[in-house]
Amino acid sequence: MMPLGDLIRYFNTADSSGDSSLYPAGERAAAWHRGLRLGSLFEPIVDLAQERIVGHRAVLAARHEDGTPVSAEAAYAACESAEAIVHFDRLCRTLHALNFLAQRRYAGGYLQLAIHPRHLLAVPNQHGLVYEAILKRCGLAPEDIVLEFSASQLGSDPHRLAALGNYRRRGYRLALRQPDSATDLAAVGELQPEIIQLASSESASGLSGNARELAGIDTVADLARARAAAIDLGRGALFGAPQSECRPTHSKHGVAYNS
Repeated sequence: MMPLGDLIRYFNTADSSGDSSLYPAGERAAAWHRGLRLGSLFEPIVDLAQERIVGHRAVLAARHEDGTPVSAEAAYAACESAEAIVHFDRLCRTLHALNFLAQRRYAGGYLQLAIHPRHLLAVPNQHGLVYEAILKRCGLAPEDIVLEFSASQLGSDPHRLAALGNYRRRGYRLALRQPDSATDLAAVGELQPEIIQLASSESASGLSGNARELAGIDTVADLARARAAAIDLGRGALFGAPQSECRPTHSKHGVAYNS
């Protein structure tokens, strides 16, 4: 596995678009893309029964050159073409993988990344192949990644559903943001995501099947409701806001924390 600086140089050399560049930022990586400075934030995901951190959800931090923050939605919306959205989405996920890799000595577990729905449409086939090669350079594998998507954005589009099937066959795990209805959930067919990401600390009332439920938990009362509903996983303000440092999942001796 290459050192972080060598990985940054490798990925910059492989990128011929000229629209973006990765660069070192202390012990982490950052990126420049068409006037935006990009970084990674990581939100801890907690196993509520075992009371330990089992993964992190990556969040894009974007700013203009003058330091003004830009929402991730606005940054993606600025991509006008299919080629631009594919390039930007891969750049962001490469950045998150590099920054997760830089902390692997104490931050294990899985990395959860959102898939942009326009990316699914823009790539004709073999979804996940290019990112798998990026992960391997970083010493990671598809099995280390949970890809997050929204059932309501998928609809019944056969291309998007086939794309998610491609990801599944390559070993990526899938997280479904809570559907608006049972109809939305049925749109994913037989994909059966491993995680249902709930809108609150209330259970999805049987929609989840065999999937683990991930609830947003901001208060002690939210935590009590989630435990009463036998929800498996939690994220939110109670466990810490997204930040550049992953929360430790293991001690310096490689032993997983129980609490």
